[in-house]
Amino acid sequence: MTTLPTTTAAVWVYEHGGPDRLVHERKPLPALGPTDVLVAVDTAAVSGWDLKYRRGLQPGTDLPGRHPFPMPQQLGREAAGTVIATGPDTRLLQPGDRVVAVVHPENPHAPETHRGLGNLSTGIAVPGHQAPGAYADYLVRDERLFLPVPAHVDLEQAAVTLWPYGTSHRVLRDRLRVTPGDTLLVTGAAGPMGLATLQLAQIFGLRSIATTRYAARAEALRAATGAEIVVTEDLDAARHAIRDLTRGAGVDHAVDYSSHRDLLRLALEVLRLGGRLCPAAGEQNPPGPMPFTVFDLTRLEADIVGVRGARHDDALRVMSLLADGRLRSPIAARFPLSRAAQAHDLMENGTDVVGRILLKPGT
Repeated sequence: MTTLPTTTAAVWVYEHGGPDRLVHERKPLPALGPTDVLVAVDTAAVSGWDLKYRRGLQPGTDLPGRHPFPMPQQLGREAAGTVIATGPDTRLLQPGDRVVAVVHPENPHAPETHRGLGNLSTGIAVPGHQAPGAYADYLVRDERLFLPVPAHVDLEQAAVTLWPYGTSHRVLRDRLRVTPGDTLLVTGAAGPMGLATLQLAQIFGLRSIATTRYAARAEALRAATGAEIVVTEDLDAARHAIRDLTRGAGVDHAVDYSSHRDLLRLALEVLRLGGRLCPAAGEQNPPGPMPFTVFDLTRLEADIVGVRGARHDDALRVMSLLADGRLRSPIAARFPLSRAAQAHDLMENGTDVVGRILLKPGT
């Protein structure tokens, strides 16, 4: 009988601050519960959420129906790997199965789930939020917190699909309600969410304009997403590009991932009559009231919609697109788990990074 690991290398944060606050250490693994699986992690991904958690989130963060964000914490929402052991009552997975971690688990008994809003369901501890995340060699979790990965799908690509593409799918299909031929503005487009939104926009038949802070990212962003126009965050240049693409009418939809007040204002200004805006960054910098007036919404008859993650159906749909070869995330860099601090530093400070930054446990 193979001896199973009882400890794992992992990355924890004990106090808020910069990348130097990340601690690489060994931790005991919990015992396998009846429906738990033990997964050897092939890939964990660095996300904006991980950076935000490490820094201390935005002031006053509170998700209704969820427990507070604990400290210390093992970071990491996204991961993929292979099942190496199962509890006695597992029914969905078995040793040898390739799996991806569920990033937006749903509580099937929550009233929100019965309303079709499983992404808002209460009474759960989300890994990387209230429960230990995926920055580790091994994970022990209930089998329902993983989805199977087809044999032909690359585990790295699986690891970086559910969060950005699942959420982007919900933004486009349900919150903005896009239709083929619509025009879309994506601000802060070079991050994981922007890349995913633009790729899905191309699949859905949209015409897209993207903005990014750094000119060095523009060509790689265009190549990775098929955006018709990519502009650096010069507001006048963006206004001219949008006017030219839409013949003065404005865009049908805008989604903001930049969190910057001026770009959020730009997104509202360039909406066409009856357009829709989704401020999806989760915060605004500098903090303060949103840069809109009641009259802005009245004159445009605009819809402004929020989003808080994907539903299970969104996850299944984007996994199907991945399996069909229609999605692919560019990979910017790979780091061993022990160099998580360098990975965080690159994501925060790299001016030419377009693509995902990965952690490779076991290397």
